[in-house]
Amino acid sequence: MTMNNIEITIKHMNNNLLRMGFLVETQIKRSIKALVNKDLELAQFVLQEDIQINNLMRVIEDEAIRLIATQGPVASDLRNIFTIIKIVTDLERMGDHAKDIATIALKNNEINTDLINGDLLKMTELVVAFIGKAIDSFVAKDQETALELTALDDEIDKMTKESILKLYEKASDNPELLRWAGQLQFVLKYLERNGDHATNICEWTVYIVTGQFKELN
Repeated sequence: MTMNNIEITIKHMNNNLLRMGFLVETQIKRSIKALVNKDLELAQFVLQEDIQINNLMRVIEDEAIRLIATQGPVASDLRNIFTIIKIVTDLERMGDHAKDIATIALKNNEINTDLINGDLLKMTELVVAFIGKAIDSFVAKDQETALELTALDDEIDKMTKESILKLYEKASDNPELLRWAGQLQFVLKYLERNGDHATNICEWTVYIVTGQFKELN
């Protein structure tokens, strides 16, 4: 395989990475929608669709293994391949968190989310935008944007703490809400964790550009 063909293969892996990111973003939005709307059918669909994310992860991993095993890519290409695999792992875990939220929606179909619906929807919008921009910055090797994006993680962390505080303040004198507070806290933490994974993607973008790993969270 010529150097040009190696570059074509890596470009194809990046395209699959973008596809995987879109699937993850869609799953996150679906899981929150299922929870807020008490849509059990949609929650079940999220669980079923997780296999699409896992399958695409395997496709990308197989491409990487074949490229390394048969073509002997140079150091810069190896670094590129390595970071793609790391990002694939983060995306797969985000998909798992979407599945976790859908499971909560499915097992607690009477859950009352009214108090923090606005927070959930706003956080979801922020997390999904963060993921998409983080992946775009990686594919474009845009270190500057990757560094700027980490401010979104701080915003997501702040919203999570404020929402949990609001939840338990209101639940203290509301037995029905207290019944669901723990489950809703899990949902908020899953969204927060997805922000952490998006930050990881930004870290890998810095790594591929500079060759040095820098913690941004």
